[in-house]
Amino acid sequence: MFKGIIAAVWDPESIGEIPVETVFLLKSDILNLKFHLKILKDRNKQVFVDVDFVEGLGEGEEAVSFVKRAGADGIITVKPKNYSAAKKLNIPSVLRIFALDSRAVEKGLEQIQTLGAEVVEILPGLVAPKVAKKLKPARTVIAAGLIETEEEAREILRYVDAISTSSRSLWKMKL
Repeated sequence: MFKGIIAAVWDPESIGEIPVETVFLLKSDILNLKFHLKILKDRNKQVFVDVDFVEGLGEGEEAVSFVKRAGADGIITVKPKNYSAAKKLNIPSVLRIFALDSRAVEKGLEQIQTLGAEVVEILPGLVAPKVAKKLKPARTVIAAGLIETEEEAREILRYVDAISTSSRSLWKMKL
């Protein structure tokens, strides 16, 4: 499902040209989410929405269901409640974890195991290869954050399935 480069979009008002198939919509609000998704879906993009950053939206089953009904292909979340709700509703989901230090990694791995997460996004992306070794091949691993050059991206892609990045130059990278 996730391979190569994923466009991470923080500013949906200036979407512009996106040369990759998958988009992570990282910011929106309840009034404009459907509109933002329509723009991306009209361009034949697979779109996952960070449900935690939809302004005006709470958490849990209703929030996750709202995002799906708005047109998203799936959700991204750091919150176990949202992840569990998506799983219960059979909505594809990405569990985001922050690998800030060894304790955070331990807690993240416990959470992945407890929730049965199949797709995991690891931030910052530069440490994703180290954490991915503990998750592969059973899970899909996405690296995100602080990946700035094609050289870094190519090296990281040796260990993970995909990279989520807001760097427009990396969106154009030939794999």
